[in-house]
Amino acid sequence: MNRLKKSLLLLAALCWGPTNAATALDLQAALQQDIQDERLDRFSLVEAAFILSGADTEDSLAVAMNWYRTLLGQIKEYHLDPFDREGSAAKVFGFLHSSWLITYREQATTLLDVIRHKQFNCVAGTILYNLVCADLGWPTEAFETPTHTYTVFTHFDRRLMVENTTPMGFNITQNLAEYSRYLLQFYPDHRAAQIGLDRIYAHENSNGRVISNTELLGLLAYNRAYLAAKEEAFDRAYPFVLLAQQFNRDSRSNIDFEINLYHRWGRALFDKGLFYEAFTVLADGFYRYRRESSLAQNCRVALFAALNQYGRHGQWAESQGLLQELRALNLPMTEADQQTLRTYLRHWMTHFVRTGEREALLSSLELLQHLDLDDGSFEAEFDQAGMLSRGRD
Repeated sequence: MNRLKKSLLLLAALCWGPTNAATALDLQAALQQDIQDERLDRFSLVEAAFILSGADTEDSLAVAMNWYRTLLGQIKEYHLDPFDREGSAAKVFGFLHSSWLITYREQATTLLDVIRHKQFNCVAGTILYNLVCADLGWPTEAFETPTHTYTVFTHFDRRLMVENTTPMGFNITQNLAEYSRYLLQFYPDHRAAQIGLDRIYAHENSNGRVISNTELLGLLAYNRAYLAAKEEAFDRAYPFVLLAQQFNRDSRSNIDFEINLYHRWGRALFDKGLFYEAFTVLADGFYRYRRESSLAQNCRVALFAALNQYGRHGQWAESQGLLQELRALNLPMTEADQQTLRTYLRHWMTHFVRTGEREALLSSLELLQHLDLDDGSFEAEFDQAGMLSRGRD
């Protein structure tokens, strides 16, 4: 099977499961299609944020959007001063932290965590604040560090950075000493002592970059993939890591995470004796990242384990299908690998001669040729009783 088609089928198999899974992941699939060109056309940023948060049916998305519109209406009742954008933004920040952003929780990364439990982390808080401010007419961006995100206002009279995980976080540079003490709690004692209170803010931001609100949603998808993988729910993590890359294409961490996911998922399946399933996952990873030699190596290990399993159970159709996939994948093989495949097919061909299965014998010889494994000796060796030559053109 064409590997690109197989990659899409792997995702489709996850999207079109039983019960509500089809409906749920249908919106995710639509979102993935919408963001392929790195911009949203069908969905708004707010809708995309809710879909990535888990509002993945039409009804649940409608409920979430109604909550958001109600929230915006409440904020607009404050009659915010259009001539004091910074002051108005501070009021909105305070309102959100007094009404919805109540309890910081590291794993509360979605907007549904905010709605249902009033819990949030830096990603959820930044997304909500940025989207609200953008809808109020104040363009926002985000500042991403390896471990944190902030809101950035670049269109005010001065550049403002907002820390969304604490009520004191608006324009943090005005309260830098207090904010630095706040940051210390997220560092181990020995690391905090090494950095020092006076340098911790600079350290926190030394490896950061400004990202758009579209890219910010990629961090939400990444977090959902990370949390699912942490539970070894790799089938749940897979669609989110693909979405993370589509929303935030410049993030190397998304690529590293995806490669690691293929390894972990493949290993988990392999350890369960699901060798073909492990091969499918690892082959999909190799198809996407051909330069990753570790993916190629693990893919070969899973391949030979699956072939041996099929051989022990006399499953030629499955063996044939797997070898046809190998041909399409163009997986690099060592000379030892090629010899192993020749030996494997020779066992099958011997079996077909013994059982008189001419068509199967012909198909195995064709596989040898297609895989560039035929050294010229097989046809003569197995043309017993004219089984290969009889009826051939």
